[in-house]
Amino acid sequence: MLNVPIQPPTGSSALRLQGPAPTAENIGAFLQCGALFAWSEDRWIIAWGQSENQAKPCPERPSFYAPDFMMSETRPWKVYPHAAAVSPDGLAQQMPVEFSSRVWRGFDESLFAATFREVQDARQRGELAKAVPAVFEHSDGALAETERARALRAMANLPAGLMPYGHWDKNGGCLGASPELLFEDDGVEIHTMAVAGTARAGGAPDEIMDDAKERTEHALVLDDITAQISSLGSVARGATRLWRIGMLSHLRTDLRVTPSRSVAFDELVTALHPTPAVGVAPRAAWRDWVPRLDHEDRGSFAAPFGLLLPDGTSRCLVAIRGVQWNERTTRCGAGCGLLAGSELGRETAELRLKLAATRGNLGL
Repeated sequence: MLNVPIQPPTGSSALRLQGPAPTAENIGAFLQCGALFAWSEDRWIIAWGQSENQAKPCPERPSFYAPDFMMSETRPWKVYPHAAAVSPDGLAQQMPVEFSSRVWRGFDESLFAATFREVQDARQRGELAKAVPAVFEHSDGALAETERARALRAMANLPAGLMPYGHWDKNGGCLGASPELLFEDDGVEIHTMAVAGTARAGGAPDEIMDDAKERTEHALVLDDITAQISSLGSVARGATRLWRIGMLSHLRTDLRVTPSRSVAFDELVTALHPTPAVGVAPRAAWRDWVPRLDHEDRGSFAAPFGLLLPDGTSRCLVAIRGVQWNERTTRCGAGCGLLAGSELGRETAELRLKLAATRGNLGL
């Protein structure tokens, strides 16, 4: 396995990611209790051992940020005794191979139809411009270590743009590969993106680029994010483009902030989460609307999932395109944007497509 150094800082906070590659024993411990964050396409940060849940990040170790969607966790930071930077291919080669299958129960389409009508009613009353309800497929039992290994092997071969993430222990966890960056802070600039508007990959580009509903949805998200980060410094917006990732295509616009002051990780999360790509617009009442529109608690679905390194650089994803589990059940979640021009049949088909893509990405 390739052990890749990650811009280590100097001094007492030197990044504890150097030394020999993880051993087979380390990998076994990682599959039992560990965490993963794709720092780039060719280097993942993995951690293992019993984690400490903390209210603040550790200044001397890589700190994983894993709150729930509703931000109810009082100690959202996870710090592990061991960490390493590895290549995805190298990690995949160390994963045990054992095949099994899961039976998934589809989401309740009648409940989603009722939510669809509720959102359209709220929109006509002027209370909402957009909402993203979440639905879940279910499967019995926790995600076993062998299934985690299979998912990790699958994620090592995913298309560029899907960013693996996760954490787990004996009580449960989450694992996925998100296309959506909430933010990246490299110490010089802050990067974020608007990703909204979805279609099956393979169609003509103008099918989504010229679709009024998809363009409106994307504009709502883009304008919201721009407004949220404008107080941090000078904002530069890129061009909106079609982004193909595996089975799906999205509209994507990159944004870059040159900050006028130092901005803390928590401040960026507060400013950006939840964007209307996973919440509601206007966002002010998201804490009221999300539980009202969802028919089960989101848990970690669409929550921020981040990594802060001792040198102060950080990345944070939106935890979508993944599964979460406890000792009794495993769930696969997806959401879709409902706004003017939305059609029930089309949105239901989009949810099915996203769920199938997620299970396929993870080999589940």
